Amino acid sequence: MNISKIKKDLEGQKDFPPVDKWNPELCEGQEFFIDREGNWFHNNSPIKNKKLINLFSTVIRKDDDNYFLVTPVEKVPVKVELAPYKIIDFEIIDDNIKLITNLNYDFFLDENHASRLVKYEESYVPLVIVRNNIEGFINRNTYYRLVDIAINQNEKKDNHLYLRSFNINHVIGKIA
Repeated sequence: MNISKIKKDLEGQKDFPPVDKWNPELCEGQEFFIDREGNWFHNNSPIKNKKLINLFSTVIRKDDDNYFLVTPVEKVPVKVELAPYKIIDFEIIDDNIKLITNLNYDFFLDENHASRLVKYEESYVPLVIVRNNIEGFINRNTYYRLVDIAINQNEKKDNHLYLRSFNINHVIGKIA
């Protein structure tokens, strides 16, 4: 198994492939890693090819608390420090929030895309379901802009700050 073989197995995919229906054998020995900043690595070397990373992001799957790259013939473990997707920007459309990821995928913060807080090092970080129980973290600049909106919306409860979109409150942070 190598990076070229995975790429070849995935060529021609237009949308998200049905990775939830594929059950190939686990293929260990290669190491994929996504760090806290959303950078992808293969065998400790950064993957610089953005098109390749975007392709891989279409076949990432989460089983229990573990991530895998899944093709029809291989299932490769991916170590993820925080979350595979990084939310790098947002738009407000009709008072609702559309989140923009670093991996060519946008989605609305709604009932299908819940948020939760996770403790990471000494702080709490909001993670958002991007698709199919795969999460994304919000980059720092975008996070502070969203916090400003949440403060203006004044949605607070039990020492948590919430961001309202589609009339649903999504947790975004803890209030100190």
